[in-house]
Amino acid sequence: MAELVQCKACGKEIAKGVKKCPNCGKDQRNWFMRHKFLSFVLAIIVLSVVGTMFGGGGEEQTSTGGNEQTGEAPPEEKVFGLNETVNADPAEITVTKMEEKSVIGDPDFLGKKASEGATLVAVQYKVKNVSDEPMGMFDYPTIKLVDEKGTEYDEDIEASGAYAAETGIDDSKVLSDLNPGITVTATDVYEVSKDAFASGKWYIQIGDAKVALK
Repeated sequence: MAELVQCKACGKEIAKGVKKCPNCGKDQRNWFMRHKFLSFVLAIIVLSVVGTMFGGGGEEQTSTGGNEQTGEAPPEEKVFGLNETVNADPAEITVTKMEEKSVIGDPDFLGKKASEGATLVAVQYKVKNVSDEPMGMFDYPTIKLVDEKGTEYDEDIEASGAYAAETGIDDSKVLSDLNPGITVTATDVYEVSKDAFASGKWYIQIGDAKVALK
């Protein structure tokens, strides 16, 4: 005999595991099971916030004077282009596409509209685990948008979730590790000044490497 539980609404006994009460029609599933898409988006937002908090939080010291003791000039920084692979141990990162958008998805339902005077810079990139161990979200290299002055811009979490849903190409691992040899596609969106983006040079910073967007 099936195990019986009480209906959450009418209190009558019903079989455990049924989706709806046969007496009053009340959905017995929890909120997350009833709203799977919203649960997925919320998971992306929470994990992205946690990754931002713990990824690349230390201060970096930069030197513009080369080797002060030997007088040698600093090595020239290599700038990669789109579809060029950056070695960012334990992963290889390849930025494949950048597009500028004013609206992503439906702004009235989990979409994003650029603020006044702003533009949304959407970036697609591939991540390949080239190590011999599974790679968790905290092993991913820090990825940020930077301008020609070196100013860093954080990802817009809402816009990134909307862009992932709109394109349907983001298959990055959210709740599980990325196993060795596996490649996934990820997407990030940044909101920046429209005038500044139109006139300056912009890059994706991956660790110590840069990928030119324009």
